[in-house]
Amino acid sequence: MSNINEKTSKKVRLIYSWVFAAFTVVVGALFIWQVLDVYLGGAASGQTSPFTYEIVSSRVGGVLAAPFWIWIASIAVGFIVWEVFPVKEKLAPITDARYVLKRLNKRMPSTAPEGEEASFNYVKSQQKYLRIVHWLLFAIVAVYLVYVIVYVCVPSNFPNLDKTGEMLNAAKYLLPMAAVVYAAACIYVIMFNISAKNQLPHVKKLTAKVKTPQSVAVNKFTYIVTHKYFILGVRIAVACLGVAFVIAGCLNGSVIEVFNKAIRICTECIGLG
Repeated sequence: MSNINEKTSKKVRLIYSWVFAAFTVVVGALFIWQVLDVYLGGAASGQTSPFTYEIVSSRVGGVLAAPFWIWIASIAVGFIVWEVFPVKEKLAPITDARYVLKRLNKRMPSTAPEGEEASFNYVKSQQKYLRIVHWLLFAIVAVYLVYVIVYVCVPSNFPNLDKTGEMLNAAKYLLPMAAVVYAAACIYVIMFNISAKNQLPHVKKLTAKVKTPQSVAVNKFTYIVTHKYFILGVRIAVACLGVAFVIAGCLNGSVIEVFNKAIRICTECIGLG
């Protein structure tokens, strides 16, 4: 792609982003305006809430219908704009020590190269140390899960029908252990990051002395399922299947049914506004 085309694509994308962002704000403001208008209008006689099914459906199907569907269509336009005006993405260099270490570990020699025994032993000791911490964390999580399952399965922990009270009582027993598990996971991540940074210079020295094979035998099945055209075909097939289900739902009336249920949930269960 020439430089002028690259600039044009970026300009078109930027303009679309501005327009879409502004229109999103307008649609959101319209929704808020309608909610406030219904709320300030008060409940009708015999109703406890102004947000009845009839009022909400009339507003959504009236004033908000056109802007909402235009906004949905503009999302589809965005996908088209991104395809018609591509921009070559510039990937930032990967500096995450954990990721680099994972890549280099695949080339780690099985024995210490000559003169690098100290680095080899250090890396192996760090890996053993992390495995121990990893299994310790796994044991903590397993104990917590067993504790939760046992607590939930004991009927005496739920003696009455006060669901709110029983949930608060369960939280009193379960949340402290959950906090311990979360703290252990955070400590493990911090330790892993520190260890990865410490290992990386040694692993780089060790892998630098390992010759990369000229050719690697690739399984035919693996080659097929990882090929870019196979992945593209799967994505297109899944997208077509999704569109087909959406069209089928529109044709059999499911959209109206889901829409009506959504209105009733907002007005009768959650309490819109």
